[in-house]
Amino acid sequence: MLFQPNMKKVFAARGYHHCKSDDELTRHGDYARNIQYTFSKEFKGPREKVVDIIFLAADVLSEKLIISFYRENISIENGVLQNSDASIPLAKFSIDEFEKQLDKLIPKGNPLRIGGDGGEPF
Repeated sequence: MLFQPNMKKVFAARGYHHCKSDDELTRHGDYARNIQYTFSKEFKGPREKVVDIIFLAADVLSEKLIISFYRENISIENGVLQNSDASIPLAKFSIDEFEKQLDKLIPKGNPLRIGGDGGEPF
């Protein structure tokens, strides 16, 4: 089983979870080239909302796990803040390597701006 329970625990420890709204971003492989699963996390401020989405895809043809990170400020139009990805060859997959790639992809800290700017969106 590619998407192991341990991977879900890693995401849960970081505050990410799979919710019903993520189902529209999940492909089960019936008609898609890759099997894909998503996890998300929301940051809410007084005037803005930032959403992190992590896509996990199994590229069966290339035999690798693809991890994509997407951060968007949904309070404004065209609010993409970050979009990046990494991959792990399935032959070299381990939970430690998985966590290392997540550490590289996901920026540290709160993405909401706070301070003297009056809470203006990005």
